[in-house]
Amino acid sequence: MRYGPLYRCMNACCKVGRVIAAYDLQHGVAETELETYLLARWLGRGEYTATGLRPLKDWLNRKLLKTVYNEHGRNALDTRVAADYEALTDAEDSFALLDDLAADGIDGEQLTSDFVSTATLYRHFTNCLDATKSDDESETESNWEAEKVEYARDIVRQNVAESLRSLENKGRLPRGSEAEIKTEIVLGCPECATQVSIGRAIERGYVCEQHTAEPAAERSTTADSA
Repeated sequence: MRYGPLYRCMNACCKVGRVIAAYDLQHGVAETELETYLLARWLGRGEYTATGLRPLKDWLNRKLLKTVYNEHGRNALDTRVAADYEALTDAEDSFALLDDLAADGIDGEQLTSDFVSTATLYRHFTNCLDATKSDDESETESNWEAEKVEYARDIVRQNVAESLRSLENKGRLPRGSEAEIKTEIVLGCPECATQVSIGRAIERGYVCEQHTAEPAAERSTTADSA
């Protein structure tokens, strides 16, 4: 097991705190200002509109990536960082980039392991910073329901990853084996065998057209005519 920068900052409150400290991430003149900025965006305080966890997580991870690129003299333009971040978070696209990063002296695997998840960021806001966000406040976000689904997926992925590491240690899986953990929420019709992903169900407004009493389109039409 590798012990990278995060494990040298064990006095921090959680992984988010360790990331900020280990990579000296700042938004302003002090580390605390970055946390204040993230929290203000999440809650919609001051000049900021309430923002979901996923875009904040991506913003923080891209800032980490840009900081490392600057330290190693690598092109750190926002467009380059954004493209590389997308590649690093896609298992199928990351291999070539990892070799490219290694040529610049960057441990890409360690870097990606230091990326934070939406679940980790949520726990940092609520547990470490004692922040709360009511359902009414969450309603101001355009996609808060999807944020909660993604939070659940992150928890599942973390638990499965821990189980895989344990199985490797017990010799029931080969050490160093890379497995892509996929989590998909599937909804099933209670009347028949139809199954569909939650994303597809939301997109079309029903799980099973045959056994849907009132499809979303009809509900919308009824509401408009009322």
